Amino acid sequence: LADIGMAPRREEKVGTLEEAVGLIKNGDMLAFGGIHSHNGPMALIRQMIRSGIKDLHAIGNVSAGMPADILIGGGCIETFTVCYVGLEHLGFAPRFRKAAEERKIKIIDGDEIYYVLGLKAGAVGLPFVPHPPGHEARDNPKFESTYARTTDPYTGREVIVSPAIAPDVGIIHAAQCDPFGNVVHLGSVVADDLIAKASARTIVTTEEIVPLDSIKRDPKRTSIPGHYVDLVVEVPYGAHPLSCHGVYNHDEPHIVEYRDADIDAYLQEYVFGVEDHFAYLEKFGIERLMALRESL
Repeated sequence: LADIGMAPRREEKVGTLEEAVGLIKNGDMLAFGGIHSHNGPMALIRQMIRSGIKDLHAIGNVSAGMPADILIGGGCIETFTVCYVGLEHLGFAPRFRKAAEERKIKIIDGDEIYYVLGLKAGAVGLPFVPHPPGHEARDNPKFESTYARTTDPYTGREVIVSPAIAPDVGIIHAAQCDPFGNVVHLGSVVADDLIAKASARTIVTTEEIVPLDSIKRDPKRTSIPGHYVDLVVEVPYGAHPLSCHGVYNHDEPHIVEYRDADIDAYLQEYVFGVEDHFAYLEKFGIERLMALRESL
């Protein structure tokens, strides 16, 4: 094509939730984006539970909440690299707490720097990453065996290091994406871009698939370039009951309902007992969903 002056045609990356789950294998290392009660890829996570994905090594974000907790409750996680898991002002994440106390899952207890630097190392192919001076004052390196110590070849001083984080699959949710995978966050990106760069495969669920021309009109708004993305799925309210920055607020009453529910009963009603994501949304009704948009 180059010989005759024609550029090769781009291939669109649009797919379904079912196709997205097909990219996730039992035992994969899986990182999920968002933070707190915001921008979690909840529709995809529910589809993963519905599909019976198991034995994952999950990489929680720097402040993981319901996405981590429901994956544990759904029996998907075998190992969990974690900074924090909780429901913020709504209290503990009950399934994580129970699994930790009963030693039902293996926990790798890092901190924010462990997570962020680990993803940066994974993104550029480094085997491990050194931590800045002063890190030895933290408790994590004292008790977490995945930290190690080595010698700085330039100064001879001891340096704390931790392994690179290079997930098999990264899953994120964002407000907009074009058919070729160019992502636009309408709020905080947190570490979603690092997840996309460090992961072997990246899946993006999005509120809206926008035309490429929309991306071209304001390219500086692109938070993750399309060459890092393998599949795009349009899923309105795909973060519910969490928020999607710039689109709708989180559904706090439903997060409380989840927190207080028997997990098996909750999964039966909202995961296994619905045919698909749109049947899930029908349980809440258009007025409640639109109110989340109006409350921003």
